Amino acid sequence: MKKVVAILLLTITAFAGASAQKGKMAPAPGSDKQVHFYPNPATAVINFEFRNKVESGSVLQVYSFLGRKMANINVVSSRMTVSLNEYVTGIYIFQLRDPAGRVLETNKFQVAH
Repeated sequence: MKKVVAILLLTITAFAGASAQKGKMAPAPGSDKQVHFYPNPATAVINFEFRNKVESGSVLQVYSFLGRKMANINVVSSRMTVSLNEYVTGIYIFQLRDPAGRVLETNKFQVAH
């Protein structure tokens, strides 16, 4: 079990690193990340706040750790709340994408029911 968890964590790290190396993840100057999310771990809901103005047509995509798309949410304001009723306990990956589909930021959060 420990070996599987270690492999999965390495996969996430490599996934995030590969996106950053391709120039697809560029944090705004003077800030660490564009997306602030809380609580982490989350139980019933998770909140997303966008520190910079997000371009109209941007999308927040959420994937299970195994790659299943859980949500595809149009970003219409600087704050959003996502219900976790359909999510099982585990780790999830989110991506903020611009209208052209380019990844602006990737991160992970944990659901603990």
